[in-house]
This record gives sequence, C-alpha cells and structure tokens, in this order.
Amino acid sequence: MLDSLGAFEDMPDWEELADLVFNAGQTVNPSEIHGVMVGLLASGFDPADDNHLAQTVAATERALGMDVTGELAETMGRLSLATLSAIVDSDYAFQPLLPSDDDAMETRLRSLSGWVTGFLSGFTEGVSSRNASSDAVDTSTADILRDFAMLAQVDTDEADSDDAERNLEELIEYVRLAAVSIVQDVVNNREF
Repeated sequence: MLDSLGAFEDMPDWEELADLVFNAGQTVNPSEIHGVMVGLLASGFDPADDNHLAQTVAATERALGMDVTGELAETMGRLSLATLSAIVDSDYAFQPLLPSDDDAMETRLRSLSGWVTGFLSGFTEGVSSRNASSDAVDTSTADILRDFAMLAQVDTDEADSDDAERNLEELIEYVRLAAVSIVQDVVNNREF
C-alpha cells in the first residue's frame, strides 16, 4: 500500500488530461476517466497487485469503450498512482478530478456528472471483471451508488450564481467523501 503522498504530487490536472484525451482522438471527459478509476478501486481492484496499472487501463478501456495508448496510457498510470496515494492518505487529500473553479458552471456540472457516471461504470466493470457480481453490496455502498446515479442526472443548465456555486461545492464534497469511504472500506476489509 502507498505510505505517502509522493505519487499524489505527480497528479495530472484536468486540463492536461483533457489535452491528452483530445490529442488521442477521444471525446471522453477527463473527469469520467478518473471516476472510472475510483469506481474500480471501490469495486475491489487491488492496488497492491503487480498488474494493477495494466488492469486499470484495460478495465477503463472496457468501461468507456475507448482505446488508451501512448502518452495517454502513461498519464493514466500517473493518475492511478496519484489517486491511490490521495485516497489512502489519512488527511483525505483525495479530490475528484474536475475542471478548475474558473471554468463555466455548465462545464463543471457536466464534469461532475461525468465523474459519477464514470464511477458507476468503473464499479460495475470492476465487479464484473472480478466475477464478484453475486457478492452482496454493502447497504451504505448501495445507498451511495443510488445517490451517484441521481447525481449523474444533474441539471447542467444551472445559472452561475452564489447559490449554485455553494450547491456545487456541497455536491463535490459529498462525492469526495463518499468515494473515499467506499474505497477505504474495501481496503480495510481486504484479506491479506
């Protein structure tokens, strides 16, 4: 398991990943990619596994129906390690990968929707690839998954206002803490 935030310092930002996705000829929102990765962790993907990065890229490709090669694959490796580092950090350094606060409200809402959609896709792909579909989902995890499904339908036409900004911040904080909670429960319950 990662002990420090060293990998977190190498976390690509939303713009960097957006450029790489675009240059690779893909149209996926970078937030959705990150959501898939976190959803995979929440489903029980083992970060200590030697093949974790290759499995994460392959599962992300399946979940999003895209090909990941070259510089995009390398950056996704960095993103995966940085995400793991932040999630297991005791100070809750993890943040969903979203556009900056300077971006338009519509862009940020669409990206949040994409992140939770990605999380759900990643969780589903992870459960499926681990052949764990017959395993019962914890009640609190099931509640969070339902919440995420509703958040995926967020109205992206929200007018930019102080209230909308506060609401978005609250949604992001809920998503952040819910994702950390699920992943940490999986890590803590993993049999070694």
